[in-house]
Amino acid sequence: MKLECTASALNIRTEPHGTVIGEMRSGDLFDVATANSYQEWVSGTVASGVSAGKQGSVRRKWLVQAFDDVPALSRVDRRRAARIVADRTREFDAITYRLGEKAKTWRDLARNGYVDCSGWIYLVAKDLIGAYATQVAAPALFTYSDEQICNVGRKTGAIISGRYLRDEHFVPGVLIGIDFAEYSWDRNRPLDIDHIIVVGSDADGPFVSQSSSSGAGVNRVPLDKWLTSQRSLIDAGRVHLVDLLATP
Repeated sequence: MKLECTASALNIRTEPHGTVIGEMRSGDLFDVATANSYQEWVSGTVASGVSAGKQGSVRRKWLVQAFDDVPALSRVDRRRAARIVADRTREFDAITYRLGEKAKTWRDLARNGYVDCSGWIYLVAKDLIGAYATQVAAPALFTYSDEQICNVGRKTGAIISGRYLRDEHFVPGVLIGIDFAEYSWDRNRPLDIDHIIVVGSDADGPFVSQSSSSGAGVNRVPLDKWLTSQRSLIDAGRVHLVDLLATP
């Protein structure tokens, strides 16, 4: 797999946390084995730039998957996905946020009354997986946000980020992981993702559905408003999109 550097300058080391032996710059490419591309540190060979040919290890969070062309999403009919996300968001809009809290069923969620961002995505994703012939099994989503994105990306072969991510990719059924900042509880994650959302749509238009502390729990934000507010993170390669509805 080819990965592209998003940092202005990124150290290449002999091994994770090892001696600096070179530097990558924004746009430089790095070749890694696909199976090893979902780790906090990735080892491989620099494919372009001032350090081309050098082998070493770099932090994965400063790299995005590179594509020859604009990546395409699955061409499935997404109207059912849009309804599922809209209906569940409306039904559970009284659920509050609590970090680290998950439920395995909607009944458990209703009884508990709270859920974190990845817990919300797990339940919505279970409904989506049940409605479509996806490549991803529901248990792969019963985890934290960074691993949810990596698990789907590993199955579908694509995590779309940085300059490859276009507004037209934000359609019902995609999951979006965001790296807002570095927190004590999200260290050592490959993409440093600390929040995850899903896109839905209804008569009022497309929106993102999430459980967030800032939104007092389960809530929705119009997609155009969300895109405007997150544009700098999207451009910086800190927003990562996977297509949960990708078919085998």
